Amino acid sequence: MGFEQMSDVVRVVIPNIAWSDSREKVLEFPKKWRIEVHRMRGYDAEPIDAEDIVNALRNPIGSNPLRRLAEGRREVVVVFDDHTRPTRVGPIAEAILGELGAAGISADHVRFVAATGAHGAMNRMDFSRKLGERILEEYPVYNHDPFHDCEIVGETKYGTPVEINGEYLSCDLRIAVGCIVPHPMFGFGGGPKIMMPGIASINAINHNHGYLGGYMAGSDPHPSTGWGRVENNILVEDAGEFARIAGLDFKVDVLINGFNDSTRIFCGDVMEEYKLGVENARIIYSSTAPENYDVLILNVSSKSNEACLALASWGQRIKPGAIVVLIVDDPRGQVTHYAYGKFGKRRGGTIFNSPRQLGKLEKLIIYSRYPEVDPQLPIAAEKVEWIRDWSEVLEEAMSAAGKRDLRAAIIPNADIQCPEDILLHGI
Repeated sequence: MGFEQMSDVVRVVIPNIAWSDSREKVLEFPKKWRIEVHRMRGYDAEPIDAEDIVNALRNPIGSNPLRRLAEGRREVVVVFDDHTRPTRVGPIAEAILGELGAAGISADHVRFVAATGAHGAMNRMDFSRKLGERILEEYPVYNHDPFHDCEIVGETKYGTPVEINGEYLSCDLRIAVGCIVPHPMFGFGGGPKIMMPGIASINAINHNHGYLGGYMAGSDPHPSTGWGRVENNILVEDAGEFARIAGLDFKVDVLINGFNDSTRIFCGDVMEEYKLGVENARIIYSSTAPENYDVLILNVSSKSNEACLALASWGQRIKPGAIVVLIVDDPRGQVTHYAYGKFGKRRGGTIFNSPRQLGKLEKLIIYSRYPEVDPQLPIAAEKVEWIRDWSEVLEEAMSAAGKRDLRAAIIPNADIQCPEDILLHGI
């Protein structure tokens, strides 16, 4: 990403949404504007290749190699993260299938399950983008259903029922694939989160997120949780125990760059690979924070259908009276969420929180060609203005600020990128 100085405009390239056909989006600004771009440290990291993936599967952390684990097993499930995550699962899944085949496991003994958690179901197009056409045409692929066909196999020390996907439990080799990115509750996603909430029942999710974590109406978040906080995080500890009781054999996690390419891979024991991955992730996703600006531009790419994460991760860095532009140009809109989503003007999911007031914001502009009257963004709608055209966004910002020469700070990956003091020091 960089600047292109023209005679009358400045052009800045930012990442497009994760599953778009184009990788880049170009924003044009008036020449008088002063532009700062705050990239995360891993923005330009080189992608891994097929050889890197195979080497990781054969040299895991805290586990036997996948091929050895597969010897003598009868039925295999590969759990993968859903359409709200940027993980390009296809190349990893192909390498996993290669190792399974070398261990003597044929295709008719392998199935894939999407870890949708409390999210809405994926469709065929989603499956194809995540896994690739070959896998979709040759292997059965299923959505997780948190409301039905989950079986209880135990209980964590925190009282969370280990109630989990029945198809997963029917298999004797259990593999999962996901990514490690910052998360507002677990500190970082990835690791055991593929199990809790990934393929857990809605009752188990409610207990972990709501009762333990305090992320529900009438409660305060548990003090151990929050962006970048993994050590002693009650949700992580509960999810880790959940994954062990549920018998997850092998976990694969990747880190990504600014354009959602996989750049590092960690695999093996679910908690050991997660711990090492998080150590690297703290650096990869951290960046400097802007200080002097009139307009803060938050672009979402990796989790564009959970766009409120950008406001959550950068909320403490928003200056009083600031104009904030949230770029959410995703035709899919916001994900259906059966725990936290909206299902009416005042109705929501099982542990729904009422929309938060925007407080110190002067104005929130949502730049999107796909506006919604009552979106599932958990923000106060009366202060939000949806604008389809970028030139109108600029005009509105200049009108609200009362001047034409503005200072703008751009956060290219605001949904997974955090200020360095949060990620590096756990503040």
